[in-house]
Amino acid sequence: MSFREKSAWITLITLVVLTLFYIIHLPPAWLLDPPGGLMFHVLAIGVGAFVVIEIVAHVIVAIRSPRDAKAPRDERERLIALKATSIAAYVYAFLSLGSVFVVIHLGANETGVFYCVFLSFILAEIVNYAARIVYYRRGV
Repeated sequence: MSFREKSAWITLITLVVLTLFYIIHLPPAWLLDPPGGLMFHVLAIGVGAFVVIEIVAHVIVAIRSPRDAKAPRDERERLIALKATSIAAYVYAFLSLGSVFVVIHLGANETGVFYCVFLSFILAEIVNYAARIVYYRRGV
């Protein structure tokens, strides 16, 4: 397994775990009620945890295989990143526009729209890294 595939696994697992943590801690009526400070604090803790986990995990993986970590991206890795990003862009566009449409028709406030679009971005990034892993495994 290459360094970039390990990196994709690290990011995918971190995103999934922290997104589940974030969704679990959302209050039930977060779309309609004015949100309190809890939602922002949970978001800030999640972003901070994401940064710390990513740095620590990537340092560990880079220490275990320093030559692979320093190697420049080859054509295959650039193609994989391009294809995965292309898929994620469509997913983000569909989810963000769909979430704005649904949330507005549910009568949500601006903050509810923001959090739906933010979750759309996170889900698109999960799709991005999952697609990268599939392409690495499939041998594109």
